[in-house]
Amino acid sequence: MGRRKRKQQTYKRIKRVPKIFTCPECGEKSVKVENIRKSAIATVKCGHCGLTKEVLVNSISEPVDAFGDFIDIFYVDQELQRLEKRLIQLKKNNEWGDLALSYSILSDICKAKAAILLEDEDNIDLDAVNEWKLKAEKYSRLEKDVLMNLDTEDLERGVRSDEESLFDEHEESGGMRRKKKIEDIFTDPGFLEF
Repeated sequence: MGRRKRKQQTYKRIKRVPKIFTCPECGEKSVKVENIRKSAIATVKCGHCGLTKEVLVNSISEPVDAFGDFIDIFYVDQELQRLEKRLIQLKKNNEWGDLALSYSILSDICKAKAAILLEDEDNIDLDAVNEWKLKAEKYSRLEKDVLMNLDTEDLERGVRSDEESLFDEHEESGGMRRKKKIEDIFTDPGFLEF
């Protein structure tokens, strides 16, 4: 007599959020987040090179969130340089929306740099703090100017509603517009083709 074969059980592996992270300075997997549940400030510390930073957390923050804030703080100088280089390209291409976003991010970075300088209670350099605050105000002002320029450009071009753009078609030959009827759009074989 033959025996029945048992169905082999498969176990689904559950992926867990890591609690130990890679250090951006030394490259070792030895960064741990401490005091995440005890207060509004968590300590992110590398056990290998000793790099330590305190970051703000809230009641629902996890260690990975605190580590993400730590990485943002660590790479803020590189991001500042990258965005300042990108501004030149955006101005040249007249990409006003991206330019306004870049100015906004630069303003936030400058405010964060001023806050970081104020954290060190022993050696507060007020001149450097004021310099970062002035840069933040300058970028905020430039963002407002770009947004005003963008609004003015839209008004000069004339803003069309979605309904108008759906039913108007621009002919390449004569540069004239002709109205399309809704029936023509739905009977078009290319309509709704992806």
